[in-house]
Amino acid sequence: MLNCLIVDDEPLARKQIEAYVERVPFLTLVGTARNPMLAKEVLEAEMVDLIFLDIQMPHMSGIDFLKNNDIFQQIVVITAYPEYALDGFDLEVTDYLMKPVAFERFLKASNKALAKVSGSSMIKSISDKPDFLYIKCNQRYEKVWLADILYIESMLNYINIITKQRKFTVYSSLKAIESSLPPDQFIRIHKSYMVAIHHVNSIDGRHLQVMGHQLPVSRSNKQAVLQKITPGR
Repeated sequence: MLNCLIVDDEPLARKQIEAYVERVPFLTLVGTARNPMLAKEVLEAEMVDLIFLDIQMPHMSGIDFLKNNDIFQQIVVITAYPEYALDGFDLEVTDYLMKPVAFERFLKASNKALAKVSGSSMIKSISDKPDFLYIKCNQRYEKVWLADILYIESMLNYINIITKQRKFTVYSSLKAIESSLPPDQFIRIHKSYMVAIHHVNSIDGRHLQVMGHQLPVSRSNKQAVLQKITPGR
């Protein structure tokens, strides 16, 4: 599911996109805004995955909104002005739709956003057996060494990658990053947690300790975790 926000100064345009959102099973509308300032208020109050953004608006354009704010959500630009397309793609928007928007084209853009949220575009490795990953965080790719990762925590459509030095919040799923990690170094211990095996200090009952962090171990994962962490016991 994607929570979406519509930002457009034209009431009829907002109504059309609202109607389209209702027709797409994986979209949930959490807010509308007639200008970028009101959009910021929605972003502060709601969990938003996807923004349908008009370009030509009074006081602040959609392009300026993207340039002047730390926006990590998927962006689908909707406008009647084709000359803004290059600016939109320079800002790595998910898609660019021309008004009037046909539903089929809207659906294609929404599917593209859904595919990106799955995480494949947010996490990159450069080999089958990487020593590090590049993760997209704060509009740039950060290099994260696997040896520094303590554990990974799932938070709805986000994951927190906890390393020895800091925390990275990435717009991805736990399943997506799991497919990029070597299985001999990392293990799923819970539906919301993965840990680096070599950083596990102890396991006791339904919890394990990772360098001062106590993490839950689910009943369904416990046996596999014990076998992986304490082989030959």
